[in-house]
Amino acid sequence: MAERRAAEGVAIDAVSSGSPAHRAGIRAGDRVLAVSGRSVSDLLDLHFLTSRGRFTLEWRSSTGAVSRKEFRLRGEALGVYPEPIRVRRCGNRCIFCFVHQLPRGLRRSLYVKDEDVRLSFLHGQYVTFSDLTEEESAKILRYRLSPLYASIHTTDPDLRRRMLGNPRASDVMEVLKSLSRGGIALHCQIVVCPGINDGAELERSLRDLSMFRPSVRTVAVVPVGLTAHRHGLPQLRPVSRDEARATLAMLRRLRKEVGRSRDGEPFAVAADEYYLLAGERIPGRRAYGSFAQIENGVGLVRQFRDGAASLFRRRTWPAGALGGTVVTGKSASRLVAEFLGEFSRRAGARFHAVPATNRLMGESVTVTGLLGGGDILSSVEGKVRGGTLFVPSVTLRDAGDLFLDGVSPEEVSLRAGTPVRIFRPTPRGFFDVVYNEIRP
Repeated sequence: MAERRAAEGVAIDAVSSGSPAHRAGIRAGDRVLAVSGRSVSDLLDLHFLTSRGRFTLEWRSSTGAVSRKEFRLRGEALGVYPEPIRVRRCGNRCIFCFVHQLPRGLRRSLYVKDEDVRLSFLHGQYVTFSDLTEEESAKILRYRLSPLYASIHTTDPDLRRRMLGNPRASDVMEVLKSLSRGGIALHCQIVVCPGINDGAELERSLRDLSMFRPSVRTVAVVPVGLTAHRHGLPQLRPVSRDEARATLAMLRRLRKEVGRSRDGEPFAVAADEYYLLAGERIPGRRAYGSFAQIENGVGLVRQFRDGAASLFRRRTWPAGALGGTVVTGKSASRLVAEFLGEFSRRAGARFHAVPATNRLMGESVTVTGLLGGGDILSSVEGKVRGGTLFVPSVTLRDAGDLFLDGVSPEEVSLRAGTPVRIFRPTPRGFFDVVYNEIRP
């Protein structure tokens, strides 16, 4: 399949008017077949092979005619916009896979599992390298696709195959060895399932990964997320408070032994949920380095608190705040309530938080980003005290128009009987929406 796609080339969705490609006669619907004699199979090939100042492009028009032209670009973009990547689907059946725990009736895109190193490079999505092909490995090294984001879970080959539900999964240590030799930077994650890959097994895996430093830049240690929809799936349980405390203590010991990288990046970092479960203080900013694992829930609380401190250093505040209700997940409710208390005092208006119970995924799911529109409605019913209902954008898909269950913000507004405003889930993002400021 990969060879056939390479032969077909990459379809062009659009061409910039007046660009070198447009002047050469390339149009939307044409297919780029090769660059300087090398086959093009996806947008990465096209991008990297045309990044040189001089190259020969071969393309086929929608009529079937094949053309070739040499381009010499002097600070000018070629001007072609290729088709999106055809996502490579994941063949694993991980015992903790969140997609397998989703209820029915959600947006179709939520049920897509990808295992695509290109998306790891472009968007920071995690891949397991469980069936990395020679072609993919060669492309990573040829184009130096770095950093990549890797799901490890354990370095024990047999246990990893069991956790991935894939008896043919590659030995990840061999993959890491090849990538580290090629100078590829990696940010890894370990999803911890109590009684399976925690405790001594977790520590052993982290020590194994530390051997690949500095190529392995960071490792995020994340507690398994479990929904109420696990019928027919392997038996798993959540991390307990004592286990969270033991894991944090082990990570502190390990970091002292391993130390920081030359650029100050910490090695093994715990997701915020571990600190919340353990009832321990969130570390300072230095503990998170560049916040490379922020999308994995590592350092979100620290970043929010630092953002709030920065905002509250503002000496003067605009007039006109009307107050309102702010939706939050239960895990962040205390943090949000503390912030809104000080925000209300400075704004001269009352803002209060409403922690929403997640009935869509199950009450054990407490993060804000997995709330459905129905969850928000049922939680704010009778609790909206005038003003506006503020909803963090993390609850919406990228397009910004639907919640996980397909409910729209307009529907929530209509049924709640109050205006709904969407805000970036940061202190400054909330300030901007309250005062209608436009930020770049």
